Amino acid sequence: MEAFRSCKVHGLCLLIGLWLVLAPGLGQTKPPDKLENDARALQAEWAAVFYEAPRQEHAPKYKALLTRVRELKAQHPNRAEPLIVEAIILCTYSAAALGLDTLDMLEQARTLLEKAIDIDPPALDGAAFVTLGNLYRRLPGWPILYGDKQLARQYFENGLKLYPDAIDTNYFYGDYLLDQGDIAGARRYLEKASLAPIRPSLRVSDVQLKQETNQALADARNGNRSRSDFFSLFTPSFDKK
Repeated sequence: MEAFRSCKVHGLCLLIGLWLVLAPGLGQTKPPDKLENDARALQAEWAAVFYEAPRQEHAPKYKALLTRVRELKAQHPNRAEPLIVEAIILCTYSAAALGLDTLDMLEQARTLLEKAIDIDPPALDGAAFVTLGNLYRRLPGWPILYGDKQLARQYFENGLKLYPDAIDTNYFYGDYLLDQGDIAGARRYLEKASLAPIRPSLRVSDVQLKQETNQALADARNGNRSRSDFFSLFTPSFDKK
């Protein structure tokens, strides 16, 4: 009997230990440290440029932000947060300053996000998954770049597994499904996004997401696939004119 109790206690301890190891990967949160706060502050500055600054000011502001986030990355080479923010800035910088290095910046962004996922999948609320999903969804495929709608779906779904109630994971997957013609599925995730709280550290971007969510949800409820493509500004347009 004593041996049985010992086995039960040992088994319970193993389960608790396993949960403590896996909890960060299941969307659990821990108090942010200084590095995370610094990365979120740069992410918030990026959002203010992307959503609020005049278009002619985007390129120089993104360039300045890139310098700062790379300094942060150099100080913390084993952390995922600076990699994610650098990738996000690179995406919009490539759209704002079209040039010979546009494709290279987009390849760099993908590499940074993949490395961030290897280091710390839940970092910055799963932003690496959401950003990669958007890249694979919006970019052209081979031989120009690496766009792939099925890979986009996988990254969106992986982000949702980590953060099933977040505004961005639900909005972007819902918007993707709407674009793919799955109106019922789109409504499910857009309704969740509409109920998600606005994050204080990302108020500017989350307020915009709420507006986009409401419009997308209205379209889905009306059985309409046509969408405002505001987030096409996230990457360069490769449409032939």
